[in-house]
Amino acid sequence: MIRDGCLEMDLNLLQALERETVLEVLQRDKLLRTIEEERIRRMKHELQELRRKGAKSFARQYGERTCARCQRPLGKFWNSGAVCRGCSHRICSKCRVGVGAADWKCTVCHAYREVKIRSGEWFLEERAKRFPVTTGLFTIFSHQAWTSGLYISIVPPTPPPHFDDSVWNRSLVK
Repeated sequence: MIRDGCLEMDLNLLQALERETVLEVLQRDKLLRTIEEERIRRMKHELQELRRKGAKSFARQYGERTCARCQRPLGKFWNSGAVCRGCSHRICSKCRVGVGAADWKCTVCHAYREVKIRSGEWFLEERAKRFPVTTGLFTIFSHQAWTSGLYISIVPPTPPPHFDDSVWNRSLVK
C-alpha cells in the first residue's frame, strides 16, 4: 500500500530474522540519507556564502572596471578581466577556475556547478527535461490507451496539394 508517497510493507509476514535484517537495512538507509542531506545542505550554504562575499555592495562606489568577485580594480592592458560565460560578470584572473582544457568559470559559477554535480541535481533536471511529468486527464487517458492497445494510431497519407489548372496554365503561358 502506498501512503503519502511511501510504500508500506507488512513485516508480519516475514520471519523474525528476516524482519530484523529488513529493519537494519532501512535504518542504515535512513542514516545515509540524513548524512547525504546534511552534506548537500552544507555545500549549498558554502555556495551562498561565496555568492554573498562576491556580490557587489550598494553602499560602496565601484568603478566600471572592477572584478565582480573580489572587487579589485581591473587594468586596461594587464589583468583587464574577462566575462564569465555563466554569469556574464567581468572577472579578474585570480577569481577564475579552469574547466576543461581551455574553458573557465568564475569561482561562484564553478561552485554552483560543483553543487549540482555532487548533489545529483543535474540528473534530476535533465530527467525532468526529457521526461516531463504529466498529470490529470492526459495521464489517465494515455494509461488507458496504453493498456487497451489504442496507442498505435494509423494516419492516412496526406494528399498532394490541389492546384487550379487554369491559374497554373496562365502562369506558364506568360
